[in-house]
Amino acid sequence: MLQLSMTVAEYLLILAGLAMVGNGIILYGRRTSDWTGVLKMFYNRIGMSVEEFKWYRLGVASLVLGVIVRIVSLIIWPL
Repeated sequence: MLQLSMTVAEYLLILAGLAMVGNGIILYGRRTSDWTGVLKMFYNRIGMSVEEFKWYRLGVASLVLGVIVRIVSLIIWPL
């Protein structure tokens, strides 16, 4: 039962992280109308508003937490 709940938590964290990062990217793109700046977001600094930055960082944190849950799950229950 714990293995199933960790698997569900992993997928939910990763999906939520992708949705939050996507929301931050869409907010930036709509505000600036500069969709090429979205590509710069991953390797260069761009001027994001506070709301966009919060969504982006929450998404990245959720993705990292999902990966950590996956690693712990594989340590406890190896394939």
